[in-house]
Amino acid sequence: MNHILVLTVLMVVLSVPVVAGSLDLTNDAATGGPGQFAAEEIRREANAKGMTLGHDATATRIALTVVGKGSNAAAQSYSLRVQYEGGRRVITVRGADETGAMYGGLDIAEALRTGTLDALQDSDHTPHIAQRGIKFNIPLDLRTPSYTDPSDAAQANIPEMWSMAFWRELFDDMARHRYNVISLWSLNPFPSIVKVPEFPNVALEDVWRTKAKLDASFGPQGRDFVRPEMLANHEVVRRMTMDEKIQFWRDVMQLAKDRGIAVYWFTWNTFLFGAEGKDGITSNKTAPRTIEYFRASVRETIKTYPLLAGFGITAGEGMPLHEFKSISKEQWLWQTYGEGIRDGLKETPNRKFRLIHRFHMTGLGEVQKEFAELPCTLDLSFKYAVAHM
Repeated sequence: MNHILVLTVLMVVLSVPVVAGSLDLTNDAATGGPGQFAAEEIRREANAKGMTLGHDATATRIALTVVGKGSNAAAQSYSLRVQYEGGRRVITVRGADETGAMYGGLDIAEALRTGTLDALQDSDHTPHIAQRGIKFNIPLDLRTPSYTDPSDAAQANIPEMWSMAFWRELFDDMARHRYNVISLWSLNPFPSIVKVPEFPNVALEDVWRTKAKLDASFGPQGRDFVRPEMLANHEVVRRMTMDEKIQFWRDVMQLAKDRGIAVYWFTWNTFLFGAEGKDGITSNKTAPRTIEYFRASVRETIKTYPLLAGFGITAGEGMPLHEFKSISKEQWLWQTYGEGIRDGLKETPNRKFRLIHRFHMTGLGEVQKEFAELPCTLDLSFKYAVAHM
């Protein structure tokens, strides 16, 4: 008996909406850099769909606007309004601010990409969580490590931290996914990012990484993250003066601002990598010269980077109790970061700035007592369930 096997093949055809026609895009100058980014995203998606851009009388008109300072709308919020004028469709984004206008524009870009532009209707949008951020342990340089630097991955990524293409790709994606904060974490970033007049020999030229073989013997407290053999066996991955480094980070922060993203520097806090042994700085963390160095570094970082949103600090790693007998950890943090912030904001008292004090190895009462005269916003960061929020 012959058996005949019959195969029935089902062909499933997925229907993908096709956007056709043309767009007439206008972008109010008040939307700033964020609005410009959203406009570029709209143009890119329209081009990908084969749409023409121009002032055709039948074109769908897209307008990105900001409602103005007199509005009571929440920061980052926006509305979409859809109407018809002279037989053509008009979609208006009304942002409460530059970032809101950008998010509304990105909604339109996404509708173009998914073929759902015709489905857009009147809507209002306000963020449920105001600050939506990414924590980033940043491998700046062999000599100024972060908490994850004793690894092959971090050493390989050191050159990328000094590539504008990296930051552009990162910030573009953050904006598309509505992230608006990035915190850059380093044990002591100052030698790699700022010049301090009172400590002229601390600023680091060039960018280094180690060629030494790394293993799992590094401690959990960060104290041995720069070993002599790592310094002895290093390579220069980029030649840069400190002035060039400063301009680079100014450009990074401008790029972030143009995507609605605030940039913070976080530290752990008395690590002296890159500074110890220079300009009178010793390993004594509570010495007057050490306190002077950190205070001046905080001051100069604020003055050097007008777009910096704030600092984050920790009364934890790098601050062992046996080294803080003549002065408490919170007193040290006030005399360095608190006073440094006050010095840095003295010439621009209306500047929006934030100090985020991690609620880690410290107590609320002492924080409130020591930082009572802080001239900017003080927030507490609480690590719950060993996670971040």
